[in-house]
Amino acid sequence: MPVMAPLAMAPPPVPLERTHLLFAGLETGVLGVALMLVWFALDSLVERQQWWAILNLWGSAIYGNVVFRMSLGKASLAGAALQLFLGGVAGGLIALAIGRLRSFGMVLLASAVAGFLWYWILQDGILRALNPLIPRMTPQPTTMLAHLLFAAVLTRIPGRSHRLAAAWDRLDRGLDR
Repeated sequence: MPVMAPLAMAPPPVPLERTHLLFAGLETGVLGVALMLVWFALDSLVERQQWWAILNLWGSAIYGNVVFRMSLGKASLAGAALQLFLGGVAGGLIALAIGRLRSFGMVLLASAVAGFLWYWILQDGILRALNPLIPRMTPQPTTMLAHLLFAAVLTRIPGRSHRLAAAWDRLDRGLDR
């Protein structure tokens, strides 16, 4: 019986700039939503509500209106997961659109525009389609400020993309030895 030689591992292909941007955007979008969740929890406490109230509201997209009688639990987790997923996708798409900007002023402006576009798409499009009560019951000044925080986090996309590219380059050179 012939002995087979082990397969040699080829180094992974060098990712394209779009890949760096996409990963930077996904990470940044999730980070931006995490900051938004903290903001919503703090606002709920200030308004003397349960800190998970907005999570349950978003969870109604999955579980329906029964979440308004639920406490912290699976509806809250579903609402957080929905926002983290949508924020990650939005961050990836926004990164592909603004990630090649070099001037911080342009990145800041583009991030602000993207944050407010995301607010509009989310409130008047996605969430309204999932459950029309969500945009009606969402606290508007709080939500606008939350999307401004999301936009502020988006300004890290170009820098994060460059750091990912450099890290993958070092990894690639290390595998070539």
